[in-house]
Amino acid sequence: MVEVLAVIAAVSFVVASQPARLRRWRGPLGVFAVSALALTGLAAASSLWAAKPALAVVQVTHMLIWVAFALVVAGIRLPPDRMAAAFVLGLLVHSIVGFAQVIIQNHVGLFVLGELRIPPDDPLKFITAGSSLFLRAYGLSPHPNVLAGHLAVGLVLCWGLAASRRSVGRGLVFLTWATLFASLLLTFSRSGWLAALFGMTVALIWLGRLGRLSRPTAGFICKLTIIAAVLVAVFAYAFDLFLVPRILDALQGRDPRLLMMNSAAKLIAEHPLAGVGAGNFSEVTRLDAVHNVVLLIGAELGLTGLAVVGTIVVVLVVVGYRRWRVRSVHRWHGLVAGSLMALVTVSQFDHYLWTQPQGALLGAWLVAWWLTDDPGDGWDLAPGEATRSSADPVV
Repeated sequence: MVEVLAVIAAVSFVVASQPARLRRWRGPLGVFAVSALALTGLAAASSLWAAKPALAVVQVTHMLIWVAFALVVAGIRLPPDRMAAAFVLGLLVHSIVGFAQVIIQNHVGLFVLGELRIPPDDPLKFITAGSSLFLRAYGLSPHPNVLAGHLAVGLVLCWGLAASRRSVGRGLVFLTWATLFASLLLTFSRSGWLAALFGMTVALIWLGRLGRLSRPTAGFICKLTIIAAVLVAVFAYAFDLFLVPRILDALQGRDPRLLMMNSAAKLIAEHPLAGVGAGNFSEVTRLDAVHNVVLLIGAELGLTGLAVVGTIVVVLVVVGYRRWRVRSVHRWHGLVAGSLMALVTVSQFDHYLWTQPQGALLGAWLVAWWLTDDPGDGWDLAPGEATRSSADPVV
């Protein structure tokens, strides 16, 4: 469904846009577009040598939708407040469903909205401690880790929604942030926890460098830190039976991710130039997709694919360096930088940014947001500030 909506958005954008608007894709955004399409072309060509060509064709179709969605986001230039608010409201729905799943330890029956039917012993949704099972929160997403990655981004973007709001509005954002954080804990996703930590740290450093940490904002973040500490303490006390083994497995190297990573490294060594074909990792290895996006792309598209991806990463870093150097006054730059860091973190431990539409479209959205030219028409203004000159910084 998310890809169907993305296709509708892309077609509508092309139909409604004038040719001059479509030609504005230049500079870093143009390099991204060319690189992303080159990666898609390589994936299409990989069907010629893939063990199962149909899987490569399916992956190419997905990639075309993701690239088109990114270009639409960059072209439409929706106000950041609106995009972030819509994203966070969606996460609230997922969180409420996730709380209900945890309470009743079963699905809640929202199958028409995408909720999965969970078998009583599904190893992907439950965590174990001896003979005990506990259903993790996954909301309306295909997996708890997918929900966790989105929640990590939402926790960062919530900071932007609190800016320039009165006490009542800040209180609502505060309550929303606490709800998302509690939901993140109940996903039991270690990659999601790390993503939230690193993402918020990068956002905090960026805002501090720009001098955007006013007294109200600093106080808001301090309150969030206190509530987070309380929630973590309560969570650790209530779920230590499941939490301790899960953490020890990761620290002691018993996580099955390591087996997948070793298999990916072997495939890269055996097929270094062009890989085994897009979408064919599991077909070749008979394993789940390796939980590392870099290794997964390297195994499927070889070093050539990694070189193209590296070009996209370089473009993102260059744009960030320029904004960091000139101390960009737009608060959303720091928050999107933190969100991208969250995605970089989850990409080291999960694969859904490459294999799942929800994860890939999230990445496309943030990358396009990051590469959009600096606003000059009220794009970064808070509600009620539409008449302010674009040259005036938003405090």
